[in-house]
Amino acid sequence: MQKIVIIGAGAGGMAVASRAKRLNNKLSVTVLEKTNYASFALCGIPYYIGNIVKELDDLLFYPPEEFTKRGIDLRFNKEVTEVDAGNKTLKFRDLKSGKEETLEWDKLVIATGARSKADKIWPEIKNAKNVFYITHLDSGEIIRNYALKLGRGKKAVIIGSGYVGLELIENLTNLGLKVTVIEALNQILPKMLDPDLASIVEDYLKSKGIEIVKSSPVESFEINNDGEAVKVRTSSGSFDGDMFIIGVGIEPNNDIAKQLKLNLGSSGGIIVNEKLLTSNPDIYAVGDVTEHLDLITGKFVWRPFAQIANKMGYIAGSNIGGLDAIFRGSVGSSALKTFDMVAARTGLSKSEAEKLGYKVIEASLNAGIRAHYIPGGENKMYLKVVSDDKTGKLLGAQAIGPGESVFWRINVVASLLTVKGTIWDLFNSDIGYQPTLSPAWDPLIIASRLLMRNLGEKPI
Repeated sequence: MQKIVIIGAGAGGMAVASRAKRLNNKLSVTVLEKTNYASFALCGIPYYIGNIVKELDDLLFYPPEEFTKRGIDLRFNKEVTEVDAGNKTLKFRDLKSGKEETLEWDKLVIATGARSKADKIWPEIKNAKNVFYITHLDSGEIIRNYALKLGRGKKAVIIGSGYVGLELIENLTNLGLKVTVIEALNQILPKMLDPDLASIVEDYLKSKGIEIVKSSPVESFEINNDGEAVKVRTSSGSFDGDMFIIGVGIEPNNDIAKQLKLNLGSSGGIIVNEKLLTSNPDIYAVGDVTEHLDLITGKFVWRPFAQIANKMGYIAGSNIGGLDAIFRGSVGSSALKTFDMVAARTGLSKSEAEKLGYKVIEASLNAGIRAHYIPGGENKMYLKVVSDDKTGKLLGAQAIGPGESVFWRINVVASLLTVKGTIWDLFNSDIGYQPTLSPAWDPLIIASRLLMRNLGEKPI
């Protein structure tokens, strides 16, 4: 019986286990997880904190007993301490009893995810009672309980204005807290949006009473005698707070990979091929601990996103189970929602494409999201679409606006990017029309027309 050992029981790791066992029930599949949870939706934690999701267990895709029924040996509170690739063994320690054990394996899967490095950057916060990171399911319960204990009117300071920071804003506000966001760079969402679109999101957040502080790298935290942070010092001044949440500074959790001397990328993520194999042909890796291929640039990238981890797990599990499956890569699609504003992007921005040597054209528009005669027809979205100025090849898009109108349009572009589509493919996409959901001339089709015009109206 072939022995499969998976380190990490997040979405990616459990996808490997379930898929492999489904395809080949004769496999021995063991999963070692450091915490008390398996197969969880980490992206749902801000909504648990804000009491939109009522129970922490609601963030589990399946209860642990479901995996037992599938014949998967799932073990909680187990920390892997050593892996021997030559003898194909590993040692792990029970975090409750301290007992150490050894397991043999034929195929190993590393699904250890990402971790915060904030306490390496600011050592003084390591044991601070009121400084938090979202790294695991327990984080949500700890943060929500602390926020509720503080009560309404107290001040929460979020370090970083990326995905985590902006999704926390609304949820902390729902609990009655006053929120300040501190960003090191000169715009919010610096890895997601162009400055002009980010500025619109910033103005929207300010209209909701959120304090935004930019161009202010955090230098240190002031900790009182009770072990609580009371102030964060930045290059532009100090800011008081009753609780602090770190939304920056994560890295691949790659200690095991380093021990095994696996090939790592520039981020520290494990380089994997299309089979999800590492540089060791008997070791797979999936999820946030990996780097994979960008389908536009052909370069390896680190993208710690849930949808990628799930697909990686499915593909690795398929291969372990006996199929011949490939993970092609990703195009960099992401989205966030804060209050009623949605921001989304896929592929490259104009500046990113130019840095890579592309000569590009960009269509930028502010267009209605439904027929003008429908109530709400005055609501608009901002959309940018970027393409190569010679071939018309689509390179990326980003958008902001109300609700799902932004989300599904970015996904249309993402689908075309995945198959190396062009602006003419975008124009010819048979996007559905319904007056309450979209105008007859959809913003995406208008964008494709603008790009075609810039290319001299070449034949479609």
